[in-house]
Amino acid sequence: MDAYLMAHEPATLTIQIKNLPDTVKKVPITYTLVQLGVGTQTTRYAEMDKTGIAKIVFDQNFPNQQAWLSVGDYLYAGVYLNDGLTVSIDVSKLPKDGGYMIGEGIVYSGLDGNLNTVMNKNVLFKKTERNALTNRLTAVSRARRNFTADAFAIKIDSIRKAIEALEDEFIASNKNYSWAVKNESLSEIYGSIAVSYWGDVMPAELFKEVSAHQPMFTSNDGAGFYNYLNIYTRNMKSGKEAKTLISNLALLDSLYTPQKSAILKLVSLDSEKDVFSKSYSIIINSIQTQWTKKLANNELIKANNNQKRIDNLLANSTKIESITIGTPLSKLAFDAELFQIKELKSVDDFMLNLKQKFPNKALIIDFWATWCGPCLSDLPNSKKLHEANKDLPVAYVYLCTSSGSTIELWKQKVANLQIPGTHIFVEDKIVSQLKEMLNASTGFPAYVVMDVNGKVNSKVITHMGYLNRESLKKVIGL
Repeated sequence: MDAYLMAHEPATLTIQIKNLPDTVKKVPITYTLVQLGVGTQTTRYAEMDKTGIAKIVFDQNFPNQQAWLSVGDYLYAGVYLNDGLTVSIDVSKLPKDGGYMIGEGIVYSGLDGNLNTVMNKNVLFKKTERNALTNRLTAVSRARRNFTADAFAIKIDSIRKAIEALEDEFIASNKNYSWAVKNESLSEIYGSIAVSYWGDVMPAELFKEVSAHQPMFTSNDGAGFYNYLNIYTRNMKSGKEAKTLISNLALLDSLYTPQKSAILKLVSLDSEKDVFSKSYSIIINSIQTQWTKKLANNELIKANNNQKRIDNLLANSTKIESITIGTPLSKLAFDAELFQIKELKSVDDFMLNLKQKFPNKALIIDFWATWCGPCLSDLPNSKKLHEANKDLPVAYVYLCTSSGSTIELWKQKVANLQIPGTHIFVEDKIVSQLKEMLNASTGFPAYVVMDVNGKVNSKVITHMGYLNRESLKKVIGL
């Protein structure tokens, strides 16, 4: 696998749209790639050409890489690419609300065509029953400490057998892809078990079974398994000795094969990204397989270039007469300013303008969405922190994605919560660009701090409710 991946070229996804209405000139395409390393997902954008075709070459060459694909209002699907895939969409045959995964008007072809046909059919097969079992798996895993080890194993085994029964029923007419269906399912099950034992130690036989699992897909379930296993390993109950990066890497080597240890080290880059200049080289030097070492080196190059970009941005800044951070909309009575960004020539210019709007202040940037429950529950905590510490040199900037929302709904949320600060309604594509620049989490909410010294940190805040005055001062560099 190491030699294969060192030589393997990234796959190409071709999207072909037929019978578009004459009034439609462009169809926006969004695809979110699942990956190993820094960030579990990254979002990209494309458009079809005049002939109704888009060709997308993936960034990396991960095996069987999953992408969550949105083609205008015509299709939402999860696809896997290893060698090449063509997705053909016949608009004249689609349901009124568009296609979902697979169905009339949607055809998968190319080297990965049959795999995608089967896997998308599997998503829809007895979906309600399968989702109920997944929810049971999650609930039992979260409640693991309420059971004895034997009772927990029995409950998990019961759920696993029920899932296998559904799979066997589906596989009866799709036998060539039994390996794919079962492998993805095991990644989900073993990932949930790893989560359930965070901060504890699995029984030896169970750990042997879980750690032997080999995901065949770089997917939500496959990459999730590696992420969850990595967190489990880092947080295993141990003695009183302080855990260091060196000791964590040594632990990975002691527990897993060199190949699996290398993938888990690649995953470890994400937790070290805010101290990459110290830690990435240590991790890279400990990796024993060439394809993971190559990917990790690429992440180091990217992190160095990004840090230079931010440093240069701040070091070469000059005073500007007119500071633009978006189209001004209104100023509300509770000391909130509302802006909108539809287009942006440069995210660098935006960050420079934002910093110059608040000279000599730290910035706390909150990426959120109107439909995000955790976002909405944490925003009041941000408000309390803001109001209780007005004397500190910190500005609060709230960037709300346009994805899944409207500007009117956003205004209603801001007005209802009455949170002071700078609020900007931002096109989702620009949100992704800003997150990538700032190394922020791909999900919501995501928090980034630019402290009083200009240092950017995307890990220092995980929840605004955890901060008090002293921890806030530390976060902003005082």
